[in-house]
Amino acid sequence: MRSLLFMSVALLLGACSTFDDSDSQTLASGNSLPSNSAVNYLTQQIANELVRQNDQLTSKQALLVATPVLLDDLTTTNPLGLQIQQGLITAMHDHQFNLVDLNVGENVSVTNEGELLLTRDWRKLPADLPVEHVLVSTMSLSMDMLVVNSRIVNVTNNRVVSAAASSVGVAQLPGYLRMAEKVTSKDGKLHRNSQPGQADIQIIGANQ
Repeated sequence: MRSLLFMSVALLLGACSTFDDSDSQTLASGNSLPSNSAVNYLTQQIANELVRQNDQLTSKQALLVATPVLLDDLTTTNPLGLQIQQGLITAMHDHQFNLVDLNVGENVSVTNEGELLLTRDWRKLPADLPVEHVLVSTMSLSMDMLVVNSRIVNVTNNRVVSAAASSVGVAQLPGYLRMAEKVTSKDGKLHRNSQPGQADIQIIGANQ
């Protein structure tokens, strides 16, 4: 059994609470939430379920929130995945978890754009982080919804200590999701359907 995992700065792992009908209706029309607010609401529900299912992690133990990735390859993310990650950080902190931010550089960079500490440049990040628990998430697409699965994993033994699942449709996240067009691109190939909406929904801003 591994005693402790020192998280590599190249970490990009993949992660979920369930919406009931009333939750979906609230997102769709109840409060007419802006897209970012709807993402925050989604991540709050995921966090609530993760807390309910948690059987090991305590507030004294460090937790890292990894970037959500697409389920079919476990390496690719997109603008929505990045926003879900930020929402999960906020929501889990609201539950008093001890969070570690992987994107904090070792030094402040003073530039013409301002004084910057957050970075995705691995050369500016600390080499090791003593973390035993990681919140990972995966995203999968169907013709009418996005499914997000999240789990907290103890990386010393790969044990899942909590898990949750949720789904959201285009109507709930119009700023991030859209129905497939008649002609779609996947893996560098064009696919023509008889009408729009016959392929998996698309994430706006993602590489197709």
